[in-house]
Amino acid sequence: MTTLGLDRDTTDDAVLAASELATNALTHAGSSTPTVPPELWLWARVTPRPQLLISVFDACRSSWPDTTPGDLLDDHGRGISIVALLAEAWGAHPSRSICTGGIPGKAVWTAFPLKGTWPDARTTAPPMLAARHMAAMLTARGVMNTTHRHGRGVSLVTVPINTTEEVNIWIEPSHLSYTTPTGTRHRRPIIDLQDTTEILVCHIGQSREGDR
Repeated sequence: MTTLGLDRDTTDDAVLAASELATNALTHAGSSTPTVPPELWLWARVTPRPQLLISVFDACRSSWPDTTPGDLLDDHGRGISIVALLAEAWGAHPSRSICTGGIPGKAVWTAFPLKGTWPDARTTAPPMLAARHMAAMLTARGVMNTTHRHGRGVSLVTVPINTTEEVNIWIEPSHLSYTTPTGTRHRRPIIDLQDTTEILVCHIGQSREGDR
């Protein structure tokens, strides 16, 4: 992690936070969904600022992390309190598995600052390849009927959010843009493709499955 711009202390904090999130998933969610193992995901984003995202997925939506401050001296239930203390930000949202065909569940994530040269907001990518990659990621997570079309210097990915709504993601070499079902418009660097995909999966979970 030091090659990504994390100093030794931040690297140690990130490893500890990942361990706490994984332990929570195994302890609180693993027993209720034993056939769906938790998944550990890592990616980087530059919006709202350069960060390393560490996310742990589990298939249990009946149990969500307690956001109230905990006592670090307690024998149990300290995991999220430790994560909140170590990380720049953390949260939880509806999501879908990557490794088991898009099984619904939740992702609990934490973010740490990246101070090196990566990720670079100036990164570019061929729109056609980026669109195909996004569509493939969504399909792998059970988001069917995602389509992509291509023009000169721009591609369009259309994602069905529910039976009546869809989101169009316009992809250009240096950035992507889309409007959420609530009417909020976003424009992000192309390097935020993975983070944008996770946001779309969250919107789908909230819309289709009635999650928060």
